[in-house]
Amino acid sequence: MEGAVQTIQVVFPERPVYIDNIILELAQRLLKLFGGRIRSVERFDGWDGSNVRIVVRDASIEDKIIEAIVEFEEERGILGTILPEITVDLNDICG
Repeated sequence: MEGAVQTIQVVFPERPVYIDNIILELAQRLLKLFGGRIRSVERFDGWDGSNVRIVVRDASIEDKIIEAIVEFEEERGILGTILPEITVDLNDICG
């Protein structure tokens, strides 16, 4: 991508809560595992109880993301803490 500027931005809430640190660690893990196929990871209050929104550029990795989340939670003894909503960004699909 010649000439394109690629950035990373981490926006901290005014009043951080316990899950924010977990989300930061999860985002780091997902970046390591899936690289640019992950667009964003954020705290989220979904109508269905989901608390983390993960936006992906590649829909084929959804099951692998769920597996990675379960492994992440098992390692930390926090099973059931992360309730993800995985969304595909159709405007930013890697090809």
